[in-house]
Amino acid sequence: MIYFDNAATTAVSPAAAAKAAEMMSKNYGNPSSLHLMGLNAEKAVREASETLAEILRVKPEEIIFTSGGTESNNLAILGAARAKRREGTHILTSAMEHPSVERAMKALEAEGFEITRISPGFDGLITPDSVLGEIRSNTVLISLIHVNNETGSITDLAGIASAVKRVGSRILIHADGVQGFCKEPISLENIDLYSISAHKIHGMKGVGALRVKSRVNLKPLLFGGGQQKDLRPGTENTAGVASMATAAMERHKSLKAARESSLAIKGIISTLASDLDNAFINGSDPASAHILNMSFIGVKGEILVHALENEGIFISTGSACSSKKRGKNALAPLGYNEGRLESAVRFSFSEFNTQEEARICREFVIKAVSRLRRASKTFYDPKVKERD
Repeated sequence: MIYFDNAATTAVSPAAAAKAAEMMSKNYGNPSSLHLMGLNAEKAVREASETLAEILRVKPEEIIFTSGGTESNNLAILGAARAKRREGTHILTSAMEHPSVERAMKALEAEGFEITRISPGFDGLITPDSVLGEIRSNTVLISLIHVNNETGSITDLAGIASAVKRVGSRILIHADGVQGFCKEPISLENIDLYSISAHKIHGMKGVGALRVKSRVNLKPLLFGGGQQKDLRPGTENTAGVASMATAAMERHKSLKAARESSLAIKGIISTLASDLDNAFINGSDPASAHILNMSFIGVKGEILVHALENEGIFISTGSACSSKKRGKNALAPLGYNEGRLESAVRFSFSEFNTQEEARICREFVIKAVSRLRRASKTFYDPKVKERD
């Protein structure tokens, strides 16, 4: 089996799995209980906060644990917008956000907020100037993705945040860091809210975190027993939290080596753009090492996915959160023609993958695409343009 769908989810690392098992079978107390078992569980949660804070270079008390990246994004966006409603009702985001961000924006529109969705440039990137040009006197929040989950394009969040803070210090900045955390470096100096998810970094599913900068007020989405400063109540998922911290520190320590490994793998598969006619790399640089989006004109993406699945190779057509719905959220704004959109597939890597797997995958893609094109009654121009 060759698993190249790590942007959808990753295997839990042995160390993270062992930590989760320990928390579930031995240190299973409720962190809110006053006895020794509860205090030990509370200590584990506190230590997890300290670990994530060390990696992000923030304060431990700024870490709020959630059920995953979707909840973190929702809490950041809905919580911040509702808390700042008296200051303004205008929000900036991009046309290439994850569904958990875009659907939160639509919910706010139904509440009377005005959302401006910035379209990327020809290169697929959002620039500081394009953001500054849309800021109004009533803008209260900017939410942008760190690493795009479909193309791997990296947003210059540090540059954007620095520019925004110079012209509007009261504007909050949220970054969806689900695909970037422990994969691409980032400074949160001028970023107020940063979302992460455990299962993208070899931790468990169903757990994530949100960095909430000190003195940033959010309206909670849930109400309960007052845990986590009443911002995210409910008994903490101690097994998931401790496992996430373990996985995060592993990834943080191996970030450079993992990135170099993924770049080598990506380089091997990228040669498909020259091995096959009408094969294109989608997105642009700078791009993360662990995501590669390609189109093979004349072969629908989902057909190629299943053809490779039959050979024990697993890739995807894009975001797992919206793979069963028509459309490429991150590719459509780039102006690609329909043939390129329909044939797009995503390869995504982890440090557990190898260059030999990449070479095997490359050969099977060449064979599958060639076979599927011959079988197809759809004729395509070998000189087809990349854009309409």
